[in-house]
This record gives sequence, C-alpha cells and structure tokens, in this order.
Amino acid sequence: MKEDFLHYVWRYQKFDKNELETSDGASVKTIKTGFAHSNSGPDFQQAKILIDDMEWNGAVEIHIKSSDWNRHHHQTDPNYENVVLHVVWKNDELINHPDGSRIPTVELKDRVNYDLIEKYQKLQSSPDEIPCAGQWTDISDLLKSEMMEKALVERLHQKSEKAKTHFEEGAQNWDQASYFMLLSAMGFKVNQHPFERLAEILPYNLIKKYSSSIFQVEALLFGAAGFLAQDFDDEYPNKLKNEWEFLQHKHKATLGSEMHLHEWRFLRLRPANFPTIRLAELAQILHVFPSLFDAFVIDMNLKAIQKRLKVKVSDYWLDHYQFDKESKFRNKQFGQNSIKTLIVNCIPPLLALYANSVGEERYMDKAITLLNDLKAEKNYITKKFEDLGEDLKTAFDSQAMIQLHNEYCQPKRCLNCSIGLSILKA
Repeated sequence: MKEDFLHYVWRYQKFDKNELETSDGASVKTIKTGFAHSNSGPDFQQAKILIDDMEWNGAVEIHIKSSDWNRHHHQTDPNYENVVLHVVWKNDELINHPDGSRIPTVELKDRVNYDLIEKYQKLQSSPDEIPCAGQWTDISDLLKSEMMEKALVERLHQKSEKAKTHFEEGAQNWDQASYFMLLSAMGFKVNQHPFERLAEILPYNLIKKYSSSIFQVEALLFGAAGFLAQDFDDEYPNKLKNEWEFLQHKHKATLGSEMHLHEWRFLRLRPANFPTIRLAELAQILHVFPSLFDAFVIDMNLKAIQKRLKVKVSDYWLDHYQFDKESKFRNKQFGQNSIKTLIVNCIPPLLALYANSVGEERYMDKAITLLNDLKAEKNYITKKFEDLGEDLKTAFDSQAMIQLHNEYCQPKRCLNCSIGLSILKA
C-alpha cells in the first residue's frame, strides 16, 4: 500500500462510508474533502468534516499507519495543529494533539473495494515502461487528447523554469533568458549542462557588444568554454586565444571563471555533433540574430527562423572538427532535424514563460501553434507510443508523449494521470 493510493481513495471518496466512525466511535461524514496540498503541511487543506454532528473545518492528513504521525514528527510541527481528521490504512497507535486531545482517526483497510486495489496494484507492478500499455487501446481518444494537452503545457512550463531563473537573476533581461534557452538547446542533451554553464559565465550583453564580428564572438565562446587555455600549432586558434585574453582582461568584471575542457563530452558523438562544431554554429547564430528575444518571441516567424538557423561555420571549421586536427573538407551546418530539435527545445518554452509573465495567453497559443507546425520527433519514447497504435504527426504530439512517459509512466504516477484514473474507475 502506498500513500498516493490513499490520497486517491480520500480525494474521490472511494471507500465504504456506511456507518463510518473514528477509532473512538464517533460518527464521521465528509462535507468537503479539502484541496490536495503538495507543499509542507497536511495533505488536504480546507476540509469540512462532520464528527458526531459537529462541523469541523481544517486539514486532513493521510498515512499508511497512524504511528507515521509521530515517525514523521508531526507532533512537534505547528503546521499540523489544524488537522481535524487523520485518515489511515491501519490504525496501529492512538495519536494526540500536543494539548492531549485525541486526533480523530479513521481506518480504511476494510472499507476499500478489493477490485480497486487490484487494478491499482496491476498498474504499479506492470513490467511495461508504459504501465497501462495493456489497456491503452481501450482508452478513449478524447481522454488521451486531454491528457496530452495537460502534459504538453506542463512540459513547456517545466522547461521554461530555468529561463525564468535566468531572467529574474539577469535584471529581467528577456534577451538573456532567450540566450540561456538557446544555449541549453544547443547542448542537444549530451552537452546540455556545459552549454548552460557557458550561458551563466558569458552574459549575452557582452556577446551582443561584439556580435558584428564572428571572430570576436568565437573568441568569447571558445575562450569562456575553456578551449583556448593552451598553445596551438594552427594560426587561427592562436589568434582566437590572443583575442580571448584581451577581451577577458577588458571585461574581467563581467565574465565568470572560464570552464575546463573535461566538462565537455566528445565520447560517442559523431564529429558533426562535437561541442567545438556546436560552438562554431552558435557563433554564427548569435551573429545573424540582432535580438534573440524579438526573433524567438515578439516577431516569431517559423520559416524565417528555420532559414536563419541553417548557418554555415567559419572557414577554419570547414576542414576541422577540433583545433589543430585537420579533417576532410566538409560544409558543416545544421540539418533539418537538428534545427527542429533546437526550435522545439528553445522557442515554445520561451513563449510559455513570456505568456505567463505578461499575462497574455496568445503567446502560449503561439507556442502550441509552433509545435503543431513542426513534424514529430522520432526517438525510442515516441516509438513506444507508436507501437501502441498512436499516430504522432506533430511536435505537439511527440513533446506531449515524452512528458507523459518521463513524468507519469516511468515514475508510475498513474493516479496523477487522467488515463490511469480512468482505468481505476472502469
């Protein structure tokens, strides 16, 4: 038995309420279950309970065993002084308030239908990555669609939280927030964290000051990223190093401590995905967009953004993947799939953040429209849903399913998912 199941049982009153009594024999009737509360404090707030015909307004706390009250140290926490009902699976210990009065306790272990418990345990013990895979085809398309929309909006807000922090810490600079989201997306998961580190130590305002010069932008990016902390055989990286040392000294009050090479991952990456190439491509992007925020949010035009993201690296990188290591000449630029991934992970979360910040829902609508205008991503998660018969056509579909898989299916949070709830209610 898990507490989240008891939360579900209490919230939806899925137990036998006939002649319900406390451990002291007082009759209990629920007027209002209260509102689920996920922060510190009791599980349900603002409940209304009738105990022996006296109405009590306060909180409801849920536990597997009543003794968990003391084990969790609620007896010394003032947040729990307004608990009017203790709902437990098993009442194994009498619990009192600090003033000595008994906390009304209701035991549910003999009041919950076994079929409901069995359905829940079947989901929780499912060997499938998607616990409801066996029942998936029985779920209505409308219900799936509603859950997908909920998951998608949740994903946008989650991904925008990092940018929100950067926005608030950066004197509410929207270009800085856009820059952070761009660099986070440039990491393409494998190097996401080091790219985010780079955004923190190399502010956008400094990049913008030199954005007309590809050479200086590359010097700033490669220098701050730690790639210029040595001597080179090739002329170009030595010039970058000299420029970086000049700019680093000039702007030492603005720049953070430069990164170290070991923070970047090259292993198992195709050379075209090496962080050195990504930084060279990033330099070009920062050169062609006068204002990231205006391009990504205010004047957002998908075709124009796709065209401008198809940048070509500077000449040195045409026959190099790393400094001092010449390779076969090759034009290096983002492919369509990379551009799509970059847009999906950068622009919709920014639009969601801006919509929430200024209170204009149309920007959230723009985020959803943008995702609907892009083709679905293909990966092992989307394939699992396609194997269940889902036709994922757009990035809206794939992003929603990725969120559903990562935040609900994998941790088996079936009771927080409307699809899982519908299975329990069936």
